[in-house]
Amino acid sequence: MPPKSLIDPVSASDAGAVASRRGQKYQDHVAASFVIEMLNSPAILQVECETADDITVRWIIDGKKANEYVQVKTTDGDKKWTVTDLVSRTDGRAGTSIAERSLDCDRYEEEPLFRLVTIREPYGNLASFKISRESRANIPDVIAAAVRSFSAKHPSFKSKNGRSLIDWANRLYWQVEQNIERLIERNQLALLKLAGRDGERPTYNEINTTYERLLNVVIDAGDASRVSTPDEKCIPRDAALKWWHAQIGEYMATSRAILKVYRIKTDEFFSNFCKIDEPMLNRALSAFDAEYDGGEWRRQELIDYLIDWIPEVVLPPVTLATFDHLSARTVLAKAIEECDSHGQLTPQALLSDLMLHAILRHHHKSEPIACKIFHLTAGFLTFTSAHIITDPQGDQLWLGQTRIATADDRDSILTAISQILRSSLEKEVLKRERKAIIQLRHSVHLSHHDLGRSMHPNGKVDDLLSVLHIPILIAYDSDVLSKGYVDDYLNGITEEAKEIYDSLKRNLEPEFRDMRIHIFLVPIECAKSLAISFESTLRSVR
Repeated sequence: MPPKSLIDPVSASDAGAVASRRGQKYQDHVAASFVIEMLNSPAILQVECETADDITVRWIIDGKKANEYVQVKTTDGDKKWTVTDLVSRTDGRAGTSIAERSLDCDRYEEEPLFRLVTIREPYGNLASFKISRESRANIPDVIAAAVRSFSAKHPSFKSKNGRSLIDWANRLYWQVEQNIERLIERNQLALLKLAGRDGERPTYNEINTTYERLLNVVIDAGDASRVSTPDEKCIPRDAALKWWHAQIGEYMATSRAILKVYRIKTDEFFSNFCKIDEPMLNRALSAFDAEYDGGEWRRQELIDYLIDWIPEVVLPPVTLATFDHLSARTVLAKAIEECDSHGQLTPQALLSDLMLHAILRHHHKSEPIACKIFHLTAGFLTFTSAHIITDPQGDQLWLGQTRIATADDRDSILTAISQILRSSLEKEVLKRERKAIIQLRHSVHLSHHDLGRSMHPNGKVDDLLSVLHIPILIAYDSDVLSKGYVDDYLNGITEEAKEIYDSLKRNLEPEFRDMRIHIFLVPIECAKSLAISFESTLRSVR
């Protein structure tokens, strides 16, 4: 339950409040920045407008509640703020200075924090208060010197909780916002980043509209009556999140037709335990570990993780765009049905293709060409996956192959890969591959990519080869993992992966010297039991 507003019911009054607030646009933008920060941080419980202070931010810090009292000062001019400006009283009356009015907010049980937000810079050692509270432990003498500026200022004035201006200065943070336009831009950028975190990419106009709505929320809170509706002056985090989710819903509704379905943030599973890059040889190795948990190899966890990727591998983006997440059970069931309808796809083949798909998507931020796994070229599957990877030096097309290798057939598979590559890279086969990719590629659901003429129907094969990368994934029975968990197993599988990589490189030389080939190795405790468990889990999902 959100905290109630910090309004003293005895002294509460609306006299002149609404009329004066409409001119406080600077303060509204400052308040909006706190609400945006609250959307991103569970440490902020509530933002209040015109309650205990201009803005009050209710925090939970290290498990303790704290109130940050924010005064916003918009006085013009070039003169910097001085200690005198902060402690000067009106007609000599106690409690009328800026510092005293801020300190006077300390009348509640929560720990107090104080903030000044100004257009003008602070003068001299007051500038030390601009240093974040988290960084001050490294410069205690600098902060102490600034705090001492208030040691002789109104020593008899105390807050209701007995704190002095020295205490106030010790808890003060000074924020300078010289340019309201930059503050607005920063707030809008923060909203855009939040939307991106939720998998949405609103347009500039959509963010503008959202920000105007947020300002209205802030203005309505400030305009609410301190007497009759004090709690309406509060913006609790749960209410702010509900409001934000409604904005996300609108973005989603308007963007589904052109939704970039492959830009959703993905979860990590594999750890990359070995990486070798040999650009001069056009070769690279990346080896990935499913890891142990409690001394047991994570077989079922790996299966569950890979099954959640099935929709992306087998369903077109127009179908994926109608679902909120790639692991939705309804779309998963539909995807598995699609697998069943293609008899040439064995569980073992699907298992290895899912591994490559998941690694490329998460570790290389790729965007796949949908349903490539089901497309036959010249009567057989040449490359079972096609991904686009964005690169500053030029976007790339990755056409991949995968294998599951038991201990008995590991050597023969290494030899077979070079034979399959030889036939796959023939000129006419590559032309048919490009035609298939053009047919399957749903550009409206992909980010913008520049593959030049490589994807032009009448482009040269040389254009295709200039952007082509070949990832080869081999999930293999590991001699190291088959012996069970030991503390230094990573050293064992690292040496094992290097040996397989060296062997595969020899099989690929010199015929494929000009081809950029990436080897992905995944050691498995037992390939046979993994395939059996995978197929059993698939049946249960059906």
